[in-house]
Amino acid sequence: MTSSNDHTDDGTKLAQDGTEPDDTDMTFVAQAHYERESHRDLTTEIIFAIADAADVAPVDIKDPPLYEAVDIAAIEDGFFGPKVAGKTRDSEGSVTFRYNQYHVEVGSDGWITVSEPAEYEDLPDPE
Repeated sequence: MTSSNDHTDDGTKLAQDGTEPDDTDMTFVAQAHYERESHRDLTTEIIFAIADAADVAPVDIKDPPLYEAVDIAAIEDGFFGPKVAGKTRDSEGSVTFRYNQYHVEVGSDGWITVSEPAEYEDLPDPE
C-alpha cells in the first residue's frame, strides 16, 4: 500500500484543505499512483490497488470485470491522453466508481484511492 499526505495515520482520507475527513462514511484502504510513462497501464494500476485493498492477488480481481464497472479508456483519454492539436490535456478532477464493496477514485493527478464503507458500531441490544 502506498500512502500520501492527504490521509490520517489511521488511513482516513482528508478533505482538500487537509483538516477534516473527506467522507466519514468511508475508510481509506489502499492507494496507488499512475504515471503515464509507467510500464503499467491505468487498468493494471487500478486492479493492483483493488487487489491491495482486498488483500488478494491481482489475478483474483475478475468478478465483475473492471470494464463493467467503469470506462477506463474514457478516464485515460480525459486525464492522461495524448496531445490534441499540439496541446496537452489539462483536465482536472476525479472520477469515482464502485467496484464490489469498494469506492475507487481516480484523480487527474494520477492517484488511485480505494475506500470501503466505514464499519458502524453495533447498536446496543434494546433489552
